[in-house]
Amino acid sequence: MSNFVATATAAASRLAALGNWPSYIDAVGSLTERIPTGDDANAPGFDAGIACALGLIPEDKQRLSAILHGAYTPEAVEQVRREAVEMSPDSETTWWLAACSICREGGINKEGFYAQLVEFEKLYADATARVEAAKAEFEKMKGLFQLVDGVPFGTQDGCAQGAYIAGHAWAVQYNPAYGIFFVSTYLPSLGLENFQFSDKKDEKGRPMSGPVHGSRQFVKASSIEELAAIIRCIMDIRL
Repeated sequence: MSNFVATATAAASRLAALGNWPSYIDAVGSLTERIPTGDDANAPGFDAGIACALGLIPEDKQRLSAILHGAYTPEAVEQVRREAVEMSPDSETTWWLAACSICREGGINKEGFYAQLVEFEKLYADATARVEAAKAEFEKMKGLFQLVDGVPFGTQDGCAQGAYIAGHAWAVQYNPAYGIFFVSTYLPSLGLENFQFSDKKDEKGRPMSGPVHGSRQFVKASSIEELAAIIRCIMDIRL
């Protein structure tokens, strides 16, 4: 895996510039931490950012994936909505969605990561299969969330994106692999800059609450009680 880590590290600054990543994002870490090393059996694994870093998305089609890896924007969400209507084999949206179709967000070991690479390489080589995967992922995303007391909520990767596509400004995802709730928006901020997150950490000493990579758009909550408090704050500002 060291060669993948080295390649992702070398690509980080280029992708950060291409996607205009916020300064608080650890460009290298946001990529390399997804790649399992050693005995790690619970890495996030493959995503569109990794596909860009490893050259599995053509460089001239990487901009949308680079943007969405760093921080969602209203313009990027609108591009997805627009390009998904026809789903051209080489549109940036098709490449992004095809890569998303491989993403599992957790529980990935070295063998699983290799399998993800092989799976995506097939989509890279076959335009028809790539479009089919992208269309299926787009439809899947739109069905991955439900409204719970008016809040878009899901438990699978892609549910927040599906909520955005459907017109919702923010969403909640529970990730059972980590036992964490994620709250996100494509707007500049969730409005939680003054929220008091818990200091709970997982078995590896990693924070289970607070902004993800310092983001104002993407935070995590370690309990249902903390999530409820976050939702109340968001509702109060009518995001």
